[in-house]
Amino acid sequence: MREKVALAFLLLAFAFGLSQAGEEQWLHVRVTDGDEKVSVNLPLDLIESVLEHVDCDEFSGGAVHIEDQEFDKKLLSSIVDAAKKSKDGNFVVVESDDEQIRVRKQGQEIRVEVEEGDESVLVRIPLKVAEALMGGGEDELDLVAGLRELSKHGGSTLVTVEGDGEQVRVWVDSSMEGI
Repeated sequence: MREKVALAFLLLAFAFGLSQAGEEQWLHVRVTDGDEKVSVNLPLDLIESVLEHVDCDEFSGGAVHIEDQEFDKKLLSSIVDAAKKSKDGNFVVVESDDEQIRVRKQGQEIRVEVEEGDESVLVRIPLKVAEALMGGGEDELDLVAGLRELSKHGGSTLVTVEGDGEQVRVWVDSSMEGI
């Protein structure tokens, strides 16, 4: 379960940091594990400012550079474009005795759903955010552009993880302390 929480948080770390011209938007992460609770509430314009100034091997100027030979940005862009045009439905379903994984389109988002025993993970990616991430160079994802687009989707939950007495929720809204 902790690996899934770490993976979900990592995905979000690559998917956040934006500003909104009108109402200020906030990124919220809430983790509950038994009696322990952690809440993180950050203004997206602060995250964007930090991301634009980070400069390390794989990350600079608000973009993450992917040097994996198996990363094909053109293919990924084509998949996002095709998903935008397709009807709602399941794209990938993997089922076994102890696990079920679904990747599907619902409305204007891609949903990744994992059920394993009493644990579940749901990741919701607005298609416009995925499309914005495709900006930038040939071997990079433009996180700041993705985050700016994400700011337009405030109020929606992006990640939920539940199971074994643990809960994780990640969402964006206009409330400083989250709903």
